[in-house]
Amino acid sequence: MNEFLFNSPGEECSLLLGRKIGELLQAGDIVALWGELGSGKTLLTRGIAMGLGIPPEERVTSPTFTIINEYSGRLHLFHLDLYRLSGTGELETLPWQESLFGNGVAVIEWPDRLGRLLPAQRWDIEFSISSEENRTMLIRCHGRKNRMRMAKWLETLEALQTDSACRA
Repeated sequence: MNEFLFNSPGEECSLLLGRKIGELLQAGDIVALWGELGSGKTLLTRGIAMGLGIPPEERVTSPTFTIINEYSGRLHLFHLDLYRLSGTGELETLPWQESLFGNGVAVIEWPDRLGRLLPAQRWDIEFSISSEENRTMLIRCHGRKNRMRMAKWLETLEALQTDSACRA
């Protein structure tokens, strides 16, 4: 199985999901977050930062205007928000390749802006807004290395759905 559907009844559960994902991530991982504005991409990234051991006082925000924010933890987190990118040519002035192909973890909001430059080896999380509080997230793995790790992800994420924060 290369995908998992996760239902979150609220922000606390989405943060917990992000934290668990952050704990599972390894150096070189790329997480592409797909979804409309307000669907919870930055909130999940905050949870991922927690799971990577980034101190809670480090404020994780969407880098809408700076394009890339960096945070130090167990692994270096590169948080890219490509919403304002009008074309891949704008990437030439940014250290985006170091972000995606370094020894840290890259989380990309609006990954469609990369077009063909989006790496094939990655984790995709597609957000759907179910209601004001509820979100559905479809988590998919791409690439041989990630398919081999998916069983561990499934075990961790299935167990998470029994947590009191994630029960509706």
